[in-house]
Amino acid sequence: MAELTFVGAAGTVTGSKHLLTVDGKRILVDCGMFQGVVDVRALNDVPLPIAADDIDAVIVTHGHLDHVGYLPKLVHDGFSGPIYCTPPTEEVLGVVLDDSAHLQQELQERGYQHQRPYAPPMYYDQRDVDRTKRLVRPVAYHTEFDVAGVLKATYSNAGHIIGSAFVALRIGAKRVIFSGDLGRYGRPLLFDPEPIGAADEIVCESTYGDRVHPPQPLADLRAALDAGIARGGAIVIPAFAIERSQDILLAIATLQREDPQLARILVHLDSPMAEKVDAIFARFPDAHRAIAGDTERTPFGVQNFRQHVTADESKALNSVEGPHIIISASGMASGGRILHHLHNHLADRRATVIFPGYQSAGTLGYYLTHGAHTIHLYGDSLPVRAAIVHLEGFSAHADQHELKTWLATATGTPHLYAVHGEAESAAALVALARTAFGMQADVAHRGSTVTL
Repeated sequence: MAELTFVGAAGTVTGSKHLLTVDGKRILVDCGMFQGVVDVRALNDVPLPIAADDIDAVIVTHGHLDHVGYLPKLVHDGFSGPIYCTPPTEEVLGVVLDDSAHLQQELQERGYQHQRPYAPPMYYDQRDVDRTKRLVRPVAYHTEFDVAGVLKATYSNAGHIIGSAFVALRIGAKRVIFSGDLGRYGRPLLFDPEPIGAADEIVCESTYGDRVHPPQPLADLRAALDAGIARGGAIVIPAFAIERSQDILLAIATLQREDPQLARILVHLDSPMAEKVDAIFARFPDAHRAIAGDTERTPFGVQNFRQHVTADESKALNSVEGPHIIISASGMASGGRILHHLHNHLADRRATVIFPGYQSAGTLGYYLTHGAHTIHLYGDSLPVRAAIVHLEGFSAHADQHELKTWLATATGTPHLYAVHGEAESAAALVALARTAFGMQADVAHRGSTVTL
């Protein structure tokens, strides 16, 4: 008998943790941090339903913080089993966890977050991260591997970020699919999600289960960049270091080939973490589509490119005049170097800030894209005079149509559990699975257990 307990990402988008119990063995599928508003982040303090040293293995679908960020805490608390992932994910995971430990330490030292006095908990440090890395066991796509002697697992490409996978678990005669985060179809950088095949149960993300992405992100980006150039000031783009920065660089390179004016504008990437992820793309050329014009000096084919790694190089951008593009993390302006650039440019009527993606409630990005007139940052009260543009078409998550396309590749009539979504989007995916495919489908609830 196999049981599945929904520990995280059930009723929320973040905090992915799914606990399998098979023949007395306990296996986590993903082990992420809760992110977002205070009430959601507080779930990181809720103890797991079992002790860390009672968990036999962890199967990771991809390297985003909300899927791997709790791993060092698990190790800190006594977990010592294998952590499985794809080879690119091993490297992404390392970059993400290093950054997470550094950020926790930094926030502890500052004692505040944005404008409010705040001393967040310290879940782990770099020593825990280093111990976690030593437990990682990379496995290639389409290679079946044994987990704790009770099931067989196989990764397939999920098309979400580099190295991302959905995992098929063979438990006795049953085939159980965990989608992880599903990517999109027809993207210029990553390959399409692979077909599901046989399935008895599918644990499926539902982030955009109730809506469809705008159809022309490249055209929308071009319009925003053209308007920003005409305005005459800096064009600041908050972008996640993993995937979104690379998507934006590739999009800018594509537009530069069509627009000589844009090709003359300097493009600054001010994110050491994004630079590390760029290098992962270079080391795994078979994990993504070919990139025209990609060289060490023109990553992703971008002309007039400048990389900024040190703090002094970042600060030098404060004195740049005229139209120029700054891409920096984090994508929701919840931390990182982007805050310095926003502090420098939000009050400037000539400046443009482009948010290319979803902005979680409670983040600075959310407030700016929802019409905030004043922002408190680094102790200053700043009027928002810069133009704020929100582009939603660059999402790395499948929308409702793409989820339907993927689910149509399942053979048989599996039971679907909707996870990794707000209540409305999860309910919409359940309704779609029932009406379009005749599946039995349910919204997963945090803390509930089902028999597979």
